Amino acid sequence: MKKTSNIFLGILLVATFGCKKSVITQFGDAASGTQIKILHTAPGTPAIDGYVNGTKITPNASLSVTDNALATSITTGIIYNYTGSLATYQGLFPGNNYAAVASGSTVIKIQTSTPAPALVSPQTNAPGTVIGTATQNTIDGSAYSVFALGLPGSTTSPLGIKVVEDKFPIASAGKAYVRFAYMVPNGKPVDVSATSAATATTSTLTSNIAYSNVSDFVAVNVNPAGLTNYTFQMYLAGTTTKLGTVSAAVSLAPGRYYTIIGRGLAADYVVPGAGITLKASTRPTLPTTDPTTKYPEIYFNPAGITSYTNK
Repeated sequence: MKKTSNIFLGILLVATFGCKKSVITQFGDAASGTQIKILHTAPGTPAIDGYVNGTKITPNASLSVTDNALATSITTGIIYNYTGSLATYQGLFPGNNYAAVASGSTVIKIQTSTPAPALVSPQTNAPGTVIGTATQNTIDGSAYSVFALGLPGSTTSPLGIKVVEDKFPIASAGKAYVRFAYMVPNGKPVDVSATSAATATTSTLTSNIAYSNVSDFVAVNVNPAGLTNYTFQMYLAGTTTKLGTVSAAVSLAPGRYYTIIGRGLAADYVVPGAGITLKASTRPTLPTTDPTTKYPEIYFNPAGITSYTNK
């Protein structure tokens, strides 16, 4: 889970406008150009690269993976939030704030990365496979999140991209702003709860949200002068049946904006024609004689919740 111990670095000052209303101005708002954040939320899909107007904007990184039943290291793009040794990787770029690009007719393309050295174990998509493209008309000061989403080979939830304009409400003292992105491609609609550790009260963040949808930012109460921990839980809509486990504590600060992501698989998924079953569970570690303990990390995608700070 993304930590936010340094989140006050972006808060400059609180100014009063009119009667008892506070507005917070922050670092990170682009004076010109458009801001882009790219997120890998397609379970079982290899690492991705992001291009804007034909130029690759995402970096490569050296990562430890399991390939052909052996631990190895590769250089590749943005990976999905794997279980196991890569559990802390958030699957987004940039890790903080946004990448600045020229505004106007903004062409966005997401494709699978080409790892070096090449992987031997079966993958769900070949290197260089285009996941999706979109042309977004943008203006200076705007911000967008680009989600790579879907299931490889699926006709009902195919791989693609979703471009969402990030519309930030005016911030007020004592409030943080949270939205939910539901990216479980074989999951039914869910309700999402938010529980404050400070007050032990639970409220509904969003109701009956279907796969691939992203809610608007909504205000939640936080300590005006410090952090407030919240936990989030997905439930099958209209029930008390949980989907995935409760999130780890998400530390929210006043005047900041957060995206909570429901991701992973609700059930196992057989990739058509690939001989690969993507599991809605974590990869086993014992017994070591079990061959699944040596399968690639991307084969295992349990449903769960991650989060990041927009700004």
